[in-house]
Order: sequence, then structure tokens, then C-alpha cells
Amino acid sequence: MSTSTDYTKLAASLDYAALEKKLTQLAERQPPKKRKNAADVLEPLRERLLALQQKGWSSGQLAEELKTAGIPVSPARLRDCLNRWANGDNGAGKRRARRRQVVAPTAATSPTSTPTPATAKKPVIGTPPGGFTLR
Repeated sequence: MSTSTDYTKLAASLDYAALEKKLTQLAERQPPKKRKNAADVLEPLRERLLALQQKGWSSGQLAEELKTAGIPVSPARLRDCLNRWANGDNGAGKRRARRRQVVAPTAATSPTSTPTPATAKKPVIGTPPGGFTLR
């Protein structure tokens, strides 16, 4: 079993000045092992690849040419990069708005009456029908 950390003792024993100095030093450096993906590697070739695509080269043909040049990229990944570049996307993910489900009023409730706290249904807390036991 793991033991829980006593943060009160930990906070009393920390040297915050040394920790602040260390974090300041880290902020001045580049992060280790900055990961590159296909789009990062192809970025210097972006304009040339887009021009070739506009001339009629397919992503499969371009991917084969890049493979012979030493850049192993799949046609699907290259197509994604070309589409994103052509549309002007910066590569950041877009958040989708959550849709709220609208529940139609039932015959029991009229749309003009709003439940008051005294008449509102309260959630039932207890065992479900049929019950169950914990062992």
C-alpha cells in the first residue's frame, strides 16, 4: 500500500528560494527532447509542396518523392499537412462547442409553469429497486 504524503511537513521542509532559482533557470532554457513531427520537418518545404499540389501532383506521388529524398511520410499525413497549410490553419486544435439538449415539455408539465423549490422533485437517495448488498 502506498503512504499518503503529508504536505504540511513537506511545505515546512522546502527551500522555496532554491526552488524559485531552479525554475527561473529552467525558464531560460529550451525544453529537452523537443519532439518534431512530419509537419515540422516539412515546414521549410511548405510553399514548394503547395505549389506542386496546385500543379496537379497527388499526395501519394509527393510522398514517394519525399521518401526517395529520405523523408519517410505517408500520403495521408502529407495530405493532412497540405490541407492544413492551404486552409491557413496553424495546427492548434479547435474546441467544439457542446450542444445542449433541449428537452420538450411533457403533458404533465405546462410550459408556462416553472417548478418552485417546494414543488420540485428531489433526487431519491437509497438503494435501487431490487437492492444490492456490498460485501
